[in-house]
Amino acid sequence: MDKYIIKSKYCWDGQSSEVNSDVALYISDGRIAEIGKSNEILNKYNSLPVIGGDDILLLPAFTNAHDHGRGVSPVAFDAFDRALEMWLQDLNKLPCIPHYEACYYDGLRLVSTGVGTVLHSHNPNSFANIKEEMVDTAHGYMDAGVRSILCPLYLDQNKRIYYNREQFLDSLPEEIGKPFRAGIKDKIMSIDEYFKLVEDIAYSLKDEIASGWTELQLHPNGGQWCSDEALLAMKDYALSHNMYIHLHLLETKYQREYAMRTWNKNFIKHYNDIGFLGPWVSFAHSVYLDEEDFKLISQSGAKLVNNPSSNLRLRSGSFDIHTAHRLGVSCGIGLDGCAYDDDQDYLREIRTAWLNNSQTGVDGEVDYMKVLKMATVGGASVDNARLSEGVIKEGSKADLVLIDSSMLYKPYADSYVDPLRLLVQKGTRDYVATTIVNGKIVWNRDESFKEKEALAANKLADSIKAWREAHPGRRNNEELIKHVHDFYKDVK
Repeated sequence: MDKYIIKSKYCWDGQSSEVNSDVALYISDGRIAEIGKSNEILNKYNSLPVIGGDDILLLPAFTNAHDHGRGVSPVAFDAFDRALEMWLQDLNKLPCIPHYEACYYDGLRLVSTGVGTVLHSHNPNSFANIKEEMVDTAHGYMDAGVRSILCPLYLDQNKRIYYNREQFLDSLPEEIGKPFRAGIKDKIMSIDEYFKLVEDIAYSLKDEIASGWTELQLHPNGGQWCSDEALLAMKDYALSHNMYIHLHLLETKYQREYAMRTWNKNFIKHYNDIGFLGPWVSFAHSVYLDEEDFKLISQSGAKLVNNPSSNLRLRSGSFDIHTAHRLGVSCGIGLDGCAYDDDQDYLREIRTAWLNNSQTGVDGEVDYMKVLKMATVGGASVDNARLSEGVIKEGSKADLVLIDSSMLYKPYADSYVDPLRLLVQKGTRDYVATTIVNGKIVWNRDESFKEKEALAANKLADSIKAWREAHPGRRNNEELIKHVHDFYKDVK
């Protein structure tokens, strides 16, 4: 269906302060060709098929602005939730899941909850095969109907422990310290080799990039894991190649402590001093920012991504959404592969972002409209809205989510209550009637879509079982993790 009509009871364009009623869209060749009142559009294009209806709340499709495409939660492999610095030591329990299968399944779950674009922070099975893995990742998402911003990672320092690593290693008993030390290789590749890798991935995905399904960003894994020299080289490369940069930053208080011990200032102030901070970069998590940090981010045009469920589950803290909004910082929302119920439900993540914030009491309320904008235009801003704009306007890409608004008012709600408020308050994937990406229906309530997801889940499970059979055994990292706990415990 290249040309058709979408009819809605309510339509929110992703930017305005309220919904419009009785709106229809004329979709043509993957774009929104015309917007108008339902009767006008239906009469003008009366030969075209119509989807939607009198109970539909129409919104731009959401951008999941930071995720990992794991397919299956680490909890399934006994890497359970705890503080990030301990949790990271347990990730060697994870099997090497084929990236196509993982991202195809993850993509199907994302479209079922209204997501049209995902930023994918890549965790490689093998650094030697990153190019092939990134191609498989892009194809998995695309076949599921999701646009993807692909971020192949780079790191060159502080693997596994942030500061005083030699002191930590010397404190370990030999039976733990020897394999731990052997597993440390900070610099997998040079920065020039990384840029060559990015170019090779871009060439392999040139058709997907040209068609608007995929783009690449540079991805220093995190502030404590990447040298200033690498970051500044990435900035120069990004500016000369019209690219953007994305990294994890200040997820935990221990990362803040690393910055203070290294420069006697937080990351943001240091990045501003060296010229790395600017509109070319976005930061995931960003829990440990102060007022001056937010001001510098706002002035620079850098973007932030809130990961509320992940920040809860890994005991990291709460993002200061009030200060970000007050100072006009552009923010998105990302699932981070750690959705509250391990179900990749983006609508629930919107609610978690709305409720889990650092201010309490009478000044703790967050404007639900601002949180919805984080899910649309805010998320889209991490690549300057190049893949999807996060808005409904004439000429924009037809990336849309249709919500069954009748469910918002069950068992009862007064008719004057804003449907967007109800969506933030109670929406889940069960409320999604249809998701459209690039003008194509990529999910609806038809049984065929549910069967597709079930088949993908079974294939993913079979891949994991086969890997487990080929690699029997069970890792136990508890003694190491006790030492990690004791190493960090005195940081306040």
